[in-house]
Amino acid sequence: MAELIQETNGQVLIVRLPARMDAAAVRELEEPFAKAIADHNGPVLVDVSKVDFAASLALRMLMMNLKDQQSRGQNLMLFGLQVQIAEVFRKTRFDTLFTIADDEASGIEQLSA
Repeated sequence: MAELIQETNGQVLIVRLPARMDAAAVRELEEPFAKAIADHNGPVLVDVSKVDFAASLALRMLMMNLKDQQSRGQNLMLFGLQVQIAEVFRKTRFDTLFTIADDEASGIEQLSA
């Protein structure tokens, strides 16, 4: 069973994704992930530091929520990409669409500015 962990730091919602973001996990998490972000009405920092596998559906989930955040005038930033996930982002050019912070502290700082 995949689980989202949510916490706030000031105005920033931090959502922590599980290690395996395969199709089954995405189906389970897609709705609660989108709801948490929509209900927050502020900047979002997504912790992907534990993610060691991301199916294309996981990339779609992130992209859809990025677009939703942008349409609301809000930011969605990622941090903690492992090497293999960063490579997927580079090859798909998702690294040009998302702001990717070096770590949690710098992400919070950028989103709080």
